Amino acid sequence: MESVRPRYSRIMTTTPQSTSTPKKDSVLIVDDDAFMLKVLYRVLQKDYTLYQASSAEEAIEVLRGRHVKAILCDHLLPGQNGLDFLITLRQRNKQIKTVLFSAALETEQFIKAINHGEVFRFIKKPASPDDIAGVVHDAVRQYDIEDLQQQLLIDQKDIDKQIYSTAAPYWLYRLRVIAQQSFRYGAPLFGNVLALLLALGVIALSIGICIMLIIYFVKSYLGIDIFSQSHLLPH
Repeated sequence: MESVRPRYSRIMTTTPQSTSTPKKDSVLIVDDDAFMLKVLYRVLQKDYTLYQASSAEEAIEVLRGRHVKAILCDHLLPGQNGLDFLITLRQRNKQIKTVLFSAALETEQFIKAINHGEVFRFIKKPASPDDIAGVVHDAVRQYDIEDLQQQLLIDQKDIDKQIYSTAAPYWLYRLRVIAQQSFRYGAPLFGNVLALLLALGVIALSIGICIMLIIYFVKSYLGIDIFSQSHLLPH
């Protein structure tokens, strides 16, 4: 009697091809309108791992233990409004990028918050799906850029520290870092003057050490006291 193979045997024995899908960036959506949450979810679900919240308090709970790069938040929320929530969040986490999404007419207040760096962008309701997706994309991209810059800065500090620990005293390394950061990031005039004075102090100290070494050499090996006038008088 001929045996009959199960119809699914081919599927079971086939080795699936390994496909590596890149990990999606995480974005939090905050809105008390359930319908708007669904709309925003449909717009962004293809490109991001999305979390949802209907209030500022709920958003704080969602953020616990999660690595979120950007937040799209409505302004009119129950309890704490969206702008105040984003400003408070900015004080706790300066790295995360925040986007305010609102139909309110407080545009001057929103623009002021953006200019002071408290909010990354503002979207006026109603907005097209392309506009929403574009702003969220810019927010995540800016997060990645700043994160990369921070990592490069840390790596550069580690490299400089390793080099200066073997080739120069550590205090000279610290002086170089202070002066470099002062001029690189446009510190106030006081910072620039302080860095310049420190650099001049190091130069003066180095010159003083060289002079002392020359005096010691002349006095010890040549037997001449350059501070005495006796060797200049005629005999």
